[in-house]
Parts: sequence; structure tokens; C-alpha cells
Amino acid sequence: MRNLLGRLLDRPPRSLTTIAQFWEVELRGREAHEDIGRLYRVLTDPWSFALAWESLPPLERAIVAALASDDVAVSVEEIAGRVDASPDEVLPALRRLYRAGLLYQEQPREELGLTPTPERFFLPRELAHLTQRLQAERKRGLPREQDAAALLEWFDDAELAVIAQQLGYRVIPAVAMRPELVAYLAPRIGNADVIRDSVRALDPTAARLWSWITERDGVADPIVARQELGLSMQALRHALHALERRGLVWRGYDADGALRAVVPDIVRRPTRAPAAPPPPLVAVDAALVEATEWVPVAAAAWDLLTLLRDVVAGRARWRGGERGGAGLRHLAPRLWLRAGDLPPTGYVSFLVRLAEAEGLLAPAGGGVVADRLRAWTRLDFPAQMRRLVAHWRQAAEWPEGDERDALQVWGGDWPGFRQHLLQALGALDPETWYTLDSVTTRFAAEFPNALGAHFTAAASYEAGEESPEARRRAVVRLAAAVTLTTAGVWLGLIEVARAQRRGTVLRVRPDLRWLVDESLDPPEEEEAFGAQTLAVQPNFEVLLLRPAPRHVWALSAFTVLERLDRVTIYRLTRESVEGGLASGLTLERMVRYLEQESGEPLPQSVAYAMAEWVREYRRVRVRRALLLQPDDQGSLDEIEAALRAGGLRVERLAGERLLVPLPAGDEAATERVEEILRGLGRTPQWPGGRDG
Repeated sequence: MRNLLGRLLDRPPRSLTTIAQFWEVELRGREAHEDIGRLYRVLTDPWSFALAWESLPPLERAIVAALASDDVAVSVEEIAGRVDASPDEVLPALRRLYRAGLLYQEQPREELGLTPTPERFFLPRELAHLTQRLQAERKRGLPREQDAAALLEWFDDAELAVIAQQLGYRVIPAVAMRPELVAYLAPRIGNADVIRDSVRALDPTAARLWSWITERDGVADPIVARQELGLSMQALRHALHALERRGLVWRGYDADGALRAVVPDIVRRPTRAPAAPPPPLVAVDAALVEATEWVPVAAAAWDLLTLLRDVVAGRARWRGGERGGAGLRHLAPRLWLRAGDLPPTGYVSFLVRLAEAEGLLAPAGGGVVADRLRAWTRLDFPAQMRRLVAHWRQAAEWPEGDERDALQVWGGDWPGFRQHLLQALGALDPETWYTLDSVTTRFAAEFPNALGAHFTAAASYEAGEESPEARRRAVVRLAAAVTLTTAGVWLGLIEVARAQRRGTVLRVRPDLRWLVDESLDPPEEEEAFGAQTLAVQPNFEVLLLRPAPRHVWALSAFTVLERLDRVTIYRLTRESVEGGLASGLTLERMVRYLEQESGEPLPQSVAYAMAEWVREYRRVRVRRALLLQPDDQGSLDEIEAALRAGGLRVERLAGERLLVPLPAGDEAATERVEEILRGLGRTPQWPGGRDG
């Protein structure tokens, strides 16, 4: 016996239109298969079928019920005998059922008529199944006083999976088993919080229908509801589906066998289960906590400036998608946050993502955006940190997890997760050390849906965690642990240490409140050194007394970082001063900056050495450059303007010549010059050959 879909495909377009009119389905008429698919979904839907059944006359209902148990086509005479009617009475009913798409002939035709060969009819298997289900539901009556387990028996496996998914369960098709779905749904069917959230999620039409049914003692005629609420049949079906998918409305039949939309008693009057006490937080005596190195709250912003300086100098490079790349070993000793020879796993990648979000780095491995960098260095460290924290909170992905194998989560609501995590941290006492395990366990218990309703995780779940809720909590707990020990530390939100016999412990930094709440002012800086920013020592040390982004950026251009501490020590060396000269600084600018910020002249030994280094740098300095001497002297201005527009430096020399210094490491600069000249209609000539 062919199924319903096959029979619909055999029907001519005019016949499909007749079926659509009976079921009140709008056909778009663009693609025939789309219209047939739309009809199929409506005809095979339990609510749609039940509503259609209510509209059928008694004889037609009897015919459909009589054919529901047959696997073969049945003649008109046999059908008439089953329903206790004459063939002449039955045939018009068969014609109406055919036009409604409920009944089909063994030899399908557009129109039914009497022929010498007896007609034979059948009910497609999908409609036969729905008819049998409807008859069983009529015998059950109204689902009013049943408990959750009994109510779930009204649904088949596919319907249970839909309800579970709507309530937050990650359903894997063909894998989810009925016992698992029932175990997940049973405690939620009559849960006040779940019902409240489900009602809030309804669209306006479904919400109106829900209120209308509950106001009528939880039992209502859906046809009457349609009339009083002014709904189309399509809108009614949609609203009933929405309510059923969220476990709010059941389909039932009263004592007269009439269809009813039912809100069971446990859903209409839900109970709020007593909340289990949250897992305890385990405080740890500060005397047991191992000492850690002091790190400023602005460590991430400081380290980002160091990274950007290396990018400008060409020491840090990466290709698109590879955030980290070359130069990490050179960079590591100059970062506040480091572990051994290399930064903590994922830290540089984390900084790069935040820099891209701020617009400091062009995406896909691009360089520093100069104008954004200038504006960035004018901000103070508190303002920079607030912006970095904001970018992290809003990130739709998980930047701190790039290089960690402990957790792989897809589809998680990371902004929502971070908001919940910050809320949990804000409730902790900043003066107290807690075990990391107790903090994450409590967080997962209080916010089991912190990652959202739908996510996929390939993570190592705790042994013995079989229930869906336990598995979700395990993922949330692990995500919290990884986030706290990475971004939480990197952004200055918490401190992490080791404690005797307690493992990893954490403490909320007092800075967390102003970092996440812009209405609060950052704490005032201590004026231990007055207004003085720098101190230049005769031994060539430069002490940074009042750190600020512009000073970190300036000093990193012509000094060498020697020690990061409460007073950070830089050192002037021949190589560092020469690096400053190579970046475009002059001796005058370097000296003026040091004297202005220190408030006093440079020590004589330092001033003399810097001047000597600059003189020697100039004497031995070798530059690669191109000397351009056009035949037509009047074109110098045009050539100079074109070269400058191409990003090249140009110096005008005596004798109507142009000198084009070639940037170090830019092997393509010569080709760029030649290309610009050809664009002006001039052919480069090389005396003695291109390589001469």
C-alpha cells in the first residue's frame, strides 16, 4: 500500500487545491513539491487531524474508522456493509473524503464516478495510524488529574523529543531513548519555574490561547476558542502546536467524545519544589596559601602594548587564523603574565583577539592600525582594562579556549555565561580564599543553563554522571574552571594560587567591581612618588614610577625592559637607542621625553653615552636607497608625489635628484618604485644593469 506522500504526488494540481481548501492551507503555487510537502505536514499532524475529524459528518467518520485497520483497498459494497448504509449513501461520502485528501482509490482518478467495475478505496498508512490514535485518545478521556509520568504517556517518542528540546534538552536524533526523555521531562512538567519560562517564551497568539483555556478551568473547545479569539485555522493550529511543544496543553476528549484542549491540573496549578541548598563554598585559611608574584590589575593592557610594539617592529608575526605565531620566545620574558619560557597557554591568542575587537590590529594577520593605536595609548590603564573586559564579555566565541583541550563546546551562549559567572564572583568575599572546585561546583548548581539551552560539548564528563542535568552541570562546571583560570586571571578579576592540601584556590580581586561596572570609579593611585613619572639613574636604568600606557609605549621604543615590578626597570643600551633611531626617533626627542617626565636633566654619564651612540650610529649607518634622476627635470614634483602616495619616503637632493630610502626587510620596495614609475609612463633605466 502506498503512503500518503506518494498519493499526494499522484494528485493533479486542481485536486491539491481542493484538499487545501478543506484543510484551510494556503498554497503558494511556486513549486509543486513545496505545496505537497505543506499539505503532507498538515494532514499528518495529530492536532490538525483531530480538528478535521470534528468537522466530518458521522457517516464520513464511520467510513474513515472502518478503513483504519485495513491494509488493502475495500469495495464500496463492503464499506457500506461495515457502516450499515447503502452504496448510494456511501458513495457521495467517499467522494467528499477523496476531495478532502483523506481517502484514496486503488486506481486514482481526478473524479469519482460509477463504473461497471466496482471502486475500491483505502486509507493511507499515516492517516490510518492517526485514526487509531484518535480512537485510543477518545477512550482515555481528559488528561486532568494525572501525574507527570502518566501525562507523558500521551505522547509518542518523537513528540517527547520535541518537548524535551524546547525545555532545554539537547536531543540527538535517533539516539535519545524514551526512558531518558521521560526522566528529563517528568520533574519539569509540573515545575512552576519551567512553566513560567515556557509561558514567557510563547508568541502573542499562543499566549492568548493559553490564557483563554486556563480561564475555563483548563478544559476548552478549540473550535470555540477559534471563534471567540478571531483566529484562522492556521493560527489555531500554530498556537496549539506551540503550547503542546512546551508541555502546556494536552489533547483530550470529554464524556461525549468531543475534542478538547486541556491544561492538566499539575500544569495549571504547579508546585514549586523546595530548592535544594546550594553546594557549600569551601574557604581556605590564608596561611595555607602559597605566595604568588604581584601582578597589576592592568597586566593584560600592559602586555598588549608590548605585543603591539613587537608587531610594529616586525618581531611578532602570524598568518591569518594563527594568533600567536613567531616571536613568542622573544616576547615571553617581557610579559607580566608568563609561565616558564612561554606565556600561559592561549594568552597571546587571547590578547590578539581583544586587539582585533578594539580595532588595534587588522584582522587576518594584518598589522597595527596606526590611528586606533594613537587613540588607545592616550587612554589610561583603567579605561583600557574596562574596554578589554567589555570585549571579552560580549564575545560570541570563546577566545580564552583556543589552545585548550580540556573543553570543546559549540553553540554555547558565551556572553550569557560570562554574565552569570561575573554575578557569581560578585557574591564572593574579596578577603577570602576559596577552593576552585567548590566555586565551580556551586556555580554549576546555581546556573545549570549558564551556557544556554542548546549547546554541544565534547568534554570529559564526571564519572557516573548519567542524567542529562548532571552532564550539563559537568560541562558548565568545567567551562567555569577553565574560564576562571584563564580570562579571569588575565583580566585581573581574580587571583589564583595553590594551597596546602587544598589544590587550586582563588580570591576575587577588589578591582572586579569597577572593571565590570562603569558607574564605579577606579581607585585613586597612590602618590608615593609625587608627580614624577620616571627616574633616570646614572647606571642607565630608567625607573617607571607611575605606569601609564603612553609611557610604556614610549619607553619600549628605545629602552630594554629589565624587570617588571611595582617599580618597573628599563635600561638604556646602545642597541635600544639605535632601535629608537631606526624607528624614526631622534636623540633630541628621546632626551626631551626623559627629562620632561623625570623633571630633571639626564645624568651626565647617560647624556654623554646617548650622544656618542647616536654619533657612532650615524657614522657607520648604511642605508639601502634608490637614486632617481629623470631626464625631464620638470617631472620631479609629479614623481615625488606619486612615490609618497605609495607609502615611500622621498628625499629631494641637489642636482634635481630624488633619494628613496628602502625600508629594512622590504624586499619588494624596489619593485614598487618601478611600478609607480611605469604608472607615470616612465621606464626605469639601470646603469650597469638591474643588479649593478
